[in-house]
Amino acid sequence: MNTPDPVAGEPLEEPVQPDPALAADAPAPDAAEPAPHVPVVSKVEREVTLVRGVRYGRIIISFGIAGVIVAMMASLMIPVAADANYTIGQIIGFMALIGGVIGLAVGGIVSVILGAVAKRRTGTGVAIQTDVR
Repeated sequence: MNTPDPVAGEPLEEPVQPDPALAADAPAPDAAEPAPHVPVVSKVEREVTLVRGVRYGRIIISFGIAGVIVAMMASLMIPVAADANYTIGQIIGFMALIGGVIGLAVGGIVSVILGAVAKRRTGTGVAIQTDVR
């Protein structure tokens, strides 16, 4: 932006607007169009073996949570004597620990058995690998 100095007597300058008719006719100097890219597609068919697997972590955690819940519910069935050295909260907590460990162990055994059963069920299939360059 140009600021005129009234003391020096500089003339006021108007901003120059480009002519739209001339700008449309002239190509931009950096507008070189690249050659169009033609994709090359290659397909390869391969025979693959499909093996089913078990999600061990999910099964073990599910059985652990179920063991905690069952143990906590079972601990509510035990009557506590009035002169006992422990409270119902202590019983529930201790039984939750025991039930969680038992649930994790049972879940581990079940997941290993399910994994062995699932590995028997294998099959073959055709996979099509497509590469585009």
